[in-house]
Amino acid sequence: MRVLLLGPFDLRDDKDQPLDLAGARLRALVARLAFEAGREVSADTLIDAIWEDDATSANALQALVSRVRRAIGADKVVRGAAGYKLDVEPGDVDLVRFERLAETGRRSGDLNALKEAEGLWRGPALADLLDYRFAQNEAVRLERLRTETTRERLALEIATGTDVLAELEPLAAAHALDERWQALHMRALYATGRPAEALDVFEQTRERLADELGADPSSELAELHLQILRQSSAPVQKPARRSNLKSLLTSFVGREDDLAALADAVAGARLVTVTGPGGAGKTRLAVETAATIAAKGGAPDGVWLVELASTTDGNDVAPAVLRAIGAREAGLLEPSAHDAASRLEEYFGGQDALIVLDNCEHQLDAVADLASRLLGACPGLRILATSREAVAIGGERLFPIPPLPLSTEDPASSPAVRLFVERAAAVRPDFKLDAANIEAVVEICRRLDGLPLAVELAAARMRALDAAQIASRLDDRFALLAGSDRTAPARHRTLSAVIAWSWDLLSDPERALAIRLCVYPAGVALERVDDLDALAGLVEKSLVDRDGERYRMLETIRSYAVARLEESGDAERIADEMAEYCLELVERSDGELRTAAQLDAMARMTAEHGNLVTVIGRASATADIETGVRMVAAMFWYWHLLGSHTEFRTWADLVLAVPADIPEPLRPAAYVIEGIAAVETGGYAAGEEAVRKGVELGADLPENAPGRFLVHMGSAYLPDAPEIEGRNLHGWELATALLIAAATGSVVAGLEGAAPIDRSEAIFAELGERWGLASALRVKGERLGWQGDMAGAELALVEAARLLDELGTRGDASEAYAELAYCLARNGEIARAWESIGRATALADAAREPLSQAYVRWFRLPVLVAEGRYDEAVAELPAAERALDGAPSLGERMRVMSASMNDLIALLQDAPSPHAIARLPRSQVEGAAVADLAMACRVAAAIALTEDDAARAARMLGLGRALLGIDDGRGYDAVLRTEVRAREALGDKAFREAYDQGAALGRDDAVAELTGAED
Repeated sequence: MRVLLLGPFDLRDDKDQPLDLAGARLRALVARLAFEAGREVSADTLIDAIWEDDATSANALQALVSRVRRAIGADKVVRGAAGYKLDVEPGDVDLVRFERLAETGRRSGDLNALKEAEGLWRGPALADLLDYRFAQNEAVRLERLRTETTRERLALEIATGTDVLAELEPLAAAHALDERWQALHMRALYATGRPAEALDVFEQTRERLADELGADPSSELAELHLQILRQSSAPVQKPARRSNLKSLLTSFVGREDDLAALADAVAGARLVTVTGPGGAGKTRLAVETAATIAAKGGAPDGVWLVELASTTDGNDVAPAVLRAIGAREAGLLEPSAHDAASRLEEYFGGQDALIVLDNCEHQLDAVADLASRLLGACPGLRILATSREAVAIGGERLFPIPPLPLSTEDPASSPAVRLFVERAAAVRPDFKLDAANIEAVVEICRRLDGLPLAVELAAARMRALDAAQIASRLDDRFALLAGSDRTAPARHRTLSAVIAWSWDLLSDPERALAIRLCVYPAGVALERVDDLDALAGLVEKSLVDRDGERYRMLETIRSYAVARLEESGDAERIADEMAEYCLELVERSDGELRTAAQLDAMARMTAEHGNLVTVIGRASATADIETGVRMVAAMFWYWHLLGSHTEFRTWADLVLAVPADIPEPLRPAAYVIEGIAAVETGGYAAGEEAVRKGVELGADLPENAPGRFLVHMGSAYLPDAPEIEGRNLHGWELATALLIAAATGSVVAGLEGAAPIDRSEAIFAELGERWGLASALRVKGERLGWQGDMAGAELALVEAARLLDELGTRGDASEAYAELAYCLARNGEIARAWESIGRATALADAAREPLSQAYVRWFRLPVLVAEGRYDEAVAELPAAERALDGAPSLGERMRVMSASMNDLIALLQDAPSPHAIARLPRSQVEGAAVADLAMACRVAAAIALTEDDAARAARMLGLGRALLGIDDGRGYDAVLRTEVRAREALGDKAFREAYDQGAALGRDDAVAELTGAED
């Protein structure tokens, strides 16, 4: 007999059948005895536990014992000298077993024991006995032990390299003052390459302890903080494991040998394709194999699952891979330097990674092209594909998936039977394989050819039928379908038959819901389902899977449902209903992308992506130009936030190729779409003309007109955009126009050009939109630095980095953290500067965007200089400059800054002839931003002093002010005291005259002065 108390009270006999105990006191008596299974519990203790403050006699206890004996057997409750004992083994009581496993796990570091201990819990301990004090006290103790067990298990998983943050973060938040949880949270963050966040956890914990308890962190927590701080002074290593594989809700049954064989195949070939019919278990085997490879460190740079079932066009395959790995083609509002496939070649170049391409049969030609390109360009990349047929490119190794075997000698141990039994028990907990049903179960598995999906569909019927009934109904069904589609392979006919049988057994509401769901390849959220009972029925019958918070059909079942939909004559209506829903969702979400609801809107559009592009594809196929243009216009900003330029261009071209007249209100948006797509592929003249036409045509679009945002956004693509005040802009559109004006103006006009940024920041802050506010704060932080307000610059950049990190734009966030490190170093906060560089490095490495990686690498230099580590800075300069070779769009700015830093370090070391600036090609200096030219001028002034030319020094200082609009206050050269020394050498009057001469010059003069410094 088993007593289960870790959840609602449950009692099981030797055959694992439930034993019914009617009455709370009967259950309380068994539970109290089970606490000390096999040992006598005194009558007084039992009376006190069950009757508490209500005095009763021993006769009442004896009567209660008699009732329990009648229910569970007289031999199970034994009378002793002074009380009673429950005659079961301690291991048959789940709470006793839990304590033993937890203790074993803690003592020996046995991760499996801890997992098994946690797996015994079915809910709150003693959940239906909490009216009793003894149960309340025991439940509190057990919950505390459960928490400790979870913490021990998480600590072991962190130590083995597992990313547990999703589970750990809410637990750490619930124990905000528990330093052990906070230490674990810090370790997990550091282990996944997020040291800056780990250090933030320490600071938050320190503040909470001081505010609420008046205490300081323990020495252990303080030491952990110091260790992380020390490690963060060097570039942070990438997380050991990176993956988007999800934890699966059901166990993996029956393919242990296939799992090992497939892992060996992937180790020996760079492209392995698992082939087999629908329902054979290809996806599950591939995912389990990938997870095994990841756990063993076999793909240290990442294991990525790319689901292609919802792709509707071959051009969407490469973007689907980018979405899966979380990478962008280019930064926001930057033209894409290449298409999605080229970006993938760049991303995976030099990486030891594994991609799982699932359901390749949907886009086989596109998969073959992409796989061939990536495998040729990325020697460390491997691809594991699943498909109903071969990808058919050179080097491919096929792995045909066999049916689950069925042993005649020991059928109970057969994989097919094991799968049926486990899935049947999930819907019927009392089901157990025995002599009475084994023959029927074996027959079911035999008739279903060992196809996992077919076996699972049959097992799901065990809620209403027994095994013999299912076997006989399958016989009838197969006989009925025996003459159908004789040309199909036997296993295809088997699966079709069992799906058809399952379909026929659905209720009318379940069938109606299944037909509605089948048009949504990306599944639906719960809010999309009106009949929750029908949904529950489809889930129970294994026709619909729950994937996180969404519900979707397996492709094999969805294909069957689509065929039934076509037969029903209702396909057009349901497709129209889907299009109407998706159009409303995407236009509503597009508006929210520019508000504080931005993250929710992005998550919603990402979850619905497969459905949204399905609607665009259908609109183009049916010449529904209105829906197509509105969908593309509404998804434009979403695609650009993700950097998905290829997707935008693909769908834009498809929609604009439709041979239909565009409704007049949508023509402005259509022109802008056409123009932006052309600009992004290098057709600047034609693109700008189309954008200009759209902007002019849409000048008076009503407030809520479809595509209005895109039309106003189009001005950003025009080199001569009209003045902001004359464009009738407000809200986000006005803030963005001001941001663009400040960002471009600051490059050419310094302080004056950056003036619009305050107004832009104020509007973005009111809206709560992260990207715009962060971008405005970055410009503001740079301007405050010029003004000498490094503390204000630090505050602005702290917030900018946080917002971009939260938004998930890793490349932009890495750059903001790098800029923050510069401010922190100038403010004397060297340790925090290295934290910020560490976070920047981790993000840039994860994004693998060359521009961001080069940018972050360069910003290590000023931190090293601020710390006085000049030799290390000199040693890093060549590598930092080489990194710029792969990032051409940073170009002149970083070259001039790098040369200035080179000369500055030489000055600080008293090295001879620091003339790196003077040796720069004139073309590089001509294209630099005024802030970088101002820095070069100040460094050139310091060089002039070493050559006893104080007049030139003063003139160069004045020239720097003329360029920037203010004396540069960033402080990088403060220790050189250039202005003070020049004034001392010349005297106030001569200094002012030379300074004013420089201040009267312009940009061309600066270029000539800097590049002719050696003449």
